[in-house]
Amino acid sequence: MEEIFSDDGSIVAIVVKKNFSKDGLNFLTQEDFPLQLGINNYKKGDQIKAHLHLDKSTIINRFQEVVYIKNGRATIRLYDSKKAFLKSIDLTSGDLIFLASGGHGFDICEDTTILEVKQGPYFGKEKDKVIIE
Repeated sequence: MEEIFSDDGSIVAIVVKKNFSKDGLNFLTQEDFPLQLGINNYKKGDQIKAHLHLDKSTIINRFQEVVYIKNGRATIRLYDSKKAFLKSIDLTSGDLIFLASGGHGFDICEDTTILEVKQGPYFGKEKDKVIIE
């Protein structure tokens, strides 16, 4: 696992390569993030008790997303919140990146399937995105 920070100390991304393994409950995001990422390892015979999540109102002022490379290969370019380029990272099948802040773009290096999870609703490119490049 690798955390990428901007110059002001904000977490821009958390990269989780496919070989990441750590026993037990592993929430990788800060408690105040509006989207939470956990990678939890269980042993045969363990049980997660059936449960419901409570409804609650909250204000989300920062949108975050998780990108999982199901198959293929892509390079992600990371930017801070001021649109300054930070670094590029190669992602391959099984890799995951949590995008916490700033901006990003992808170069698709071969046929690639990407799974994305982010908060909704989505109002379209014109209302939800600012193009950096």
